[in-house]
Amino acid sequence: MAYICKDCSYRGKRGGEMGGCPACGSFNMVLEGAQNAEQDEVPGNAALRMKILIGLWVFFFALVIFKLLE
Repeated sequence: MAYICKDCSYRGKRGGEMGGCPACGSFNMVLEGAQNAEQDEVPGNAALRMKILIGLWVFFFALVIFKLLE
């Protein structure tokens, strides 16, 4: 595994002190190969939420139209 800085693209086997980048001092470092569970779940959850939202809006407008035509 290697440390990668997202700001300056530093790649190395060791990070700087307290997790900072030894090249630029930024704390925007990630481990290559480490998976972030939160990022993996977001696209699937976002698509599901969008489908539910659209379905609810369609249902809402159908109810409004039904009430207006009554």
